[in-house]
Amino acid sequence: MAVVRNTPTASFLTKIGKMQTAECRMCRIAQKARGESTDGVAAETHGHINSAGCEGKAITITAAYHSIWRHLHDSMHATQKPKSKLKFVTIDKECNMSMLWRREEFLRIRSKEELTEKARDIEVTIPVKKSQEARYNLDPESFVENRFGGRRPDGVAINEALQIVYILEFTVSYIF
Repeated sequence: MAVVRNTPTASFLTKIGKMQTAECRMCRIAQKARGESTDGVAAETHGHINSAGCEGKAITITAAYHSIWRHLHDSMHATQKPKSKLKFVTIDKECNMSMLWRREEFLRIRSKEELTEKARDIEVTIPVKKSQEARYNLDPESFVENRFGGRRPDGVAINEALQIVYILEFTVSYIF
């Protein structure tokens, strides 16, 4: 059964009385396999099953995401013109902004203090998650600085001639 090219989810089927629970069947199976309680299993919605938040599909979703990102990154690098001053910084492993800014080529563009000041202007506009409110309330200034420093971009490109750092973020969007 498919509805407008989409497979109905447990949430939808529960809403129309075809299922008794809206919980994600894949998360329930994964939690049960680990011997964990299956109380409070997330609702099965299109957003849930198409995200790494779905325990039953997290590995598959993450692998697909990384595969697409590698292809995009390689394509951007391959189409770069020979005279381009843009240098793609390959991140072989997870690397946060604080670690990146320890590298010499980044420090030649902006000092850590200048970066922190610019980042603060952006970070203060981003809402604090409910789960982070306690840390934020203890020291808002440090929280904002640490949140930026802990960000792990998908990729980074720098142009030392123009003194620009490009933060590359890949987001998968779904149309439902």
